Amino acid sequence: MPSTLSRRLGRLYSSFATLVVAALLAVAVVAAWHFYQEEHLRAQLMADGQPVTVQIARTDRRPRQVWDGFGNYVYAGFQYQGRPYEVRCASSPTRWLAAGERLELRYLAGPNVFGQPRAAPPVRRQPGVSRLISWSALPDFTPETLALLLVALAAGALFFVGSGLLAALTGWRVFSALARPVGAVVLAAGAVFFTYDTAQYYRYAAALRREGRPLTVAVLRAEQHADRQTTRSNSYDFRTYTYTATFRHRGQEREVAIEQADYARLTAGDPRLNMRYDTARNDFIADGYSPRWLPLVLPLFFWGLLGWALWPAAARPPVGEPART
Repeated sequence: MPSTLSRRLGRLYSSFATLVVAALLAVAVVAAWHFYQEEHLRAQLMADGQPVTVQIARTDRRPRQVWDGFGNYVYAGFQYQGRPYEVRCASSPTRWLAAGERLELRYLAGPNVFGQPRAAPPVRRQPGVSRLISWSALPDFTPETLALLLVALAAGALFFVGSGLLAALTGWRVFSALARPVGAVVLAAGAVFFTYDTAQYYRYAAALRREGRPLTVAVLRAEQHADRQTTRSNSYDFRTYTYTATFRHRGQEREVAIEQADYARLTAGDPRLNMRYDTARNDFIADGYSPRWLPLVLPLFFWGLLGWALWPAAARPPVGEPART
């Protein structure tokens, strides 16, 4: 009896914890979708919006949406071509929007929508560090695309958590049947993304070498770093190492990836390092540096998982047809 009760309590606790996670993921999906809608409208306004200047007739600073609590927003009412409109604006600390002031907006005639002209936020990158050291193609994506990716990730996680919870509570097998094709779609999306990311990495390195101008610098220090993607056990060392060199260029310290041979030479006392500098990308590549092979691991892993997930389904005979012996 106590063991039966403990098992029931354990299942109840597991279901409750899964329910909490599903609720949090649902909130994340709603928030990500709102962020995507805002970025989509901003991109439309900046691309196709007509610049207009209006005079504010009234303002309302009372929060109307949950999202208003995450910033200093004001609702400004105005007249345009004889018709009343209202726009939600971000009020900056240096300017207090009030009635009678003139406000610069952008107008989309199709959906009949106004919005503030707001450029995309600048991409935050580690200053002075070459992108080849810690590569990711995500900084090249627009905020709208990043928001859509966030929606897809949150929605995918919600589907798997929610379908698992419903299957456990109802016992219906339909959720397990849906999980396989949805999982295959998720694996395919991951494989495509990491393949693109890896291809961009090699293209970026090739562009630096092709378009950069030759340059010789005096290295301040050379360092060795254990790769975080590899491990070390008590008996064997499976770690790989990366090497970087730091030098000064136009008054700023810059860090680039180098090969082990360059690291050995630099630490032996020779401070000179030949490289190429691409002015447009504001990045360097050492002459002896070759792109790494580790970025190939993730796309190969995802493509392998996708093949493994699809193979049993392809080999299974149709429903009602006996399996071949």
